[in-house]
Amino acid sequence: MQTIPHDIDFEKYLALREYSDVRQASHWREALADAFANHGVQSGHLLPWQKTFNAVQLRPGEVSIWAGINGHSKSLVTGMMALYLMIETKVCIASMEMKPEKTLQRMVRQAAGCDNVARAYQERFMDWSDGRLWIYDRLDQVPTNTILGLISYCANELGITHIVIDSLMKCGIDEDDRNGEKRFVDQLCQLAKHHNVHIHLVAHMRKGESEAKRPGKFDVMGSSHITNLVDNLFIIHRNKAKEERTRLREDVDENEPDITLTVAKQRHGEWEGVFNFWFHAPSQQLTPWKEQRAMNFDIGPIA
Repeated sequence: MQTIPHDIDFEKYLALREYSDVRQASHWREALADAFANHGVQSGHLLPWQKTFNAVQLRPGEVSIWAGINGHSKSLVTGMMALYLMIETKVCIASMEMKPEKTLQRMVRQAAGCDNVARAYQERFMDWSDGRLWIYDRLDQVPTNTILGLISYCANELGITHIVIDSLMKCGIDEDDRNGEKRFVDQLCQLAKHHNVHIHLVAHMRKGESEAKRPGKFDVMGSSHITNLVDNLFIIHRNKAKEERTRLREDVDENEPDITLTVAKQRHGEWEGVFNFWFHAPSQQLTPWKEQRAMNFDIGPIA
């Protein structure tokens, strides 16, 4: 794992976009051949769970919003997604809400499938993550141009293909600046296409009548334009009612999911709907079936 320090002049990398985007048609020769070979369907990376494989893909050049009520495990889910992506590609996590060591602690538990992770496994994970995972080391409000420059830096200098921004509320935009939110998300979409990367933006939900009610696309906090602009919208919702019954030692229907993942928008995919998941507490993983143990992430032999 590498950290990206906050004292880099990221706006210098943003300025690199000033060259012309006008090119001869032949520039897209290979892309055209691929489009015909794949019948016009662009493929992408998958989410960690087999039940989602035929329904959802994370395509290059797209922006996804991962939204949910505060405390409903958005960072946990995107961390597990990032861990799975690291098997095949390079990932950067810019979490301005959580210290790097806390992000890594949860990802190591998810990789190991348990809570008491031996030091040897921790060391192996850190070795394995080199060249696969970068973390932006900053824990406060970050100006929008810095975030945009960070994305260009990750793509141009590091070859990173998936960038997680956690969260929108930490990106230097005033809470009531709807035009600023729209402009920022529009710029994210432009950068994703320009660099052919996938940008994951974590967002919060407006306060609703109850945490028990599963929110929808119109409940995402901020300008309505942001959900219109992005390619994909995923909504994470914890079953707080089940958690409360469990805490009170009341009867609980274990067939009830612990967490749902709603695919509320998928511009270049046909499927929208709801996936049910169960929470495996020791590993901090979501499992696709209530009987399933933690998934195995192969990070190679342990010394």
